Amino acid sequence: MRGHNADVRVNALTVRPLTRDDLPRLSQWLAEPHVARWWRDPSDLPSVEASYLPCIDGTDPAEVFVIEAAGRAAGLIERYLVADDPEWDHAMRATGAVTGCAAGIDYLIGEPSLTGRGYGTAVISLFTTLTFRRYPQADAIVAAPQQANAGSWHALERAGYQRWWSGWLESSAPSDAGPAYLYGVRRPPSPEPPSPERPSPERRRAARQAGPAPTA
Repeated sequence: MRGHNADVRVNALTVRPLTRDDLPRLSQWLAEPHVARWWRDPSDLPSVEASYLPCIDGTDPAEVFVIEAAGRAAGLIERYLVADDPEWDHAMRATGAVTGCAAGIDYLIGEPSLTGRGYGTAVISLFTTLTFRRYPQADAIVAAPQQANAGSWHALERAGYQRWWSGWLESSAPSDAGPAYLYGVRRPPSPEPPSPERPSPERRRAARQAGPAPTA
């Protein structure tokens, strides 16, 4: 992914940057009962514009993307550095499970007919790799679904995330008003460079027999 405005395709799953034209659809998604139960954000269009236009314009550092399945808009996923939001940074560190530099993700499948098809797991897996690439300073990625939102944390587990913490977050956000789980994944270790090939005994013996290389 090339910075803030890149599209990524994996088979029939596409992740592309959110645009102004997507906001009416996002307003509808946030009003869907299966979304509103957990996100708890105002779904009217003026409120959605106030929340997401700064991300689209780049004045808010969070990066927001539309999930498309076979060319159909299915949901939303976003990423950010936890430290960019002081309140959220405090909430994460208060768990005792987050240290160092961490990135966060949030996600939803907004179209009711596209829920339960594995798109959440697939996009989390894809987005995790891309988020580590986008934020090379981050050593972990975290998400904090509500404990009662089993579909959300099951998707995280299927995507390789582990449960790091359980309890009540120190957050005033309406979406955090309830017992939560903190899920995280560590940055995979960088592969070690290959060690120099050690010559076989036969090659060492041949080199000794050949003597020093001639010089001009």
